[in-house]
Amino acid sequence: RMKLGAWLDTWLMTYCRSQKPLTIAAYAAIIRNHLKPALGAVQMDALHAHTIQQFYNSLSEPHGGRAALSAKTIKNVHGVLHKALQQAVKLGYLRNNPAEACELPRVVKREMQVLDDDSSRAFLRAVQGDPLARIFLVDLFTGLRQGELLGLTWDCIDFVAGTVTVKHQLQQAQTKGDFSYHLAPLKNDRPRTITPAAYVMQLFKSQRMY
Repeated sequence: RMKLGAWLDTWLMTYCRSQKPLTIAAYAAIIRNHLKPALGAVQMDALHAHTIQQFYNSLSEPHGGRAALSAKTIKNVHGVLHKALQQAVKLGYLRNNPAEACELPRVVKREMQVLDDDSSRAFLRAVQGDPLARIFLVDLFTGLRQGELLGLTWDCIDFVAGTVTVKHQLQQAQTKGDFSYHLAPLKNDRPRTITPAAYVMQLFKSQRMY
């Protein structure tokens, strides 16, 4: 007869310890901002698929000054709730997972927008002389994600072969109001090697000399 809010807190603190700090922070935000306000007071044995489905449906509509959530965000909310309830099933707290039967809105992948030639030239003019110009230029010509770019270390750069190995990312963690940074595995835990243009490798060389 535990309430869902209490179980979510227990699940997050006890069963998510192996997750990356940013993942735990994302789970906590979803629990705090969406799950607890709507379902936190519901007893676990009274939580039914219909109740959860109505909750998901409400997230897709504007309410109380809050904008409707995207299908991707609702999927993330479902992912957290489903994992927490599945753990409760494993422990024998629930006979089955009521979130299993819910229908989610279809996620439509947006086409990636890339800079055309005019936009690229405008970008190059804008960053000229900026202290972080090398970072911006490397990003422009490689398309690395922010965490991947900031997580590059010199052992990732092979000046002889002209390659860059992306093997970790820089992440920010917050503990009791204090921020810290650390290198973490990639999202898919799969390092990859790219061969950027010679101009990019020259940017790395100039940065190392700097």
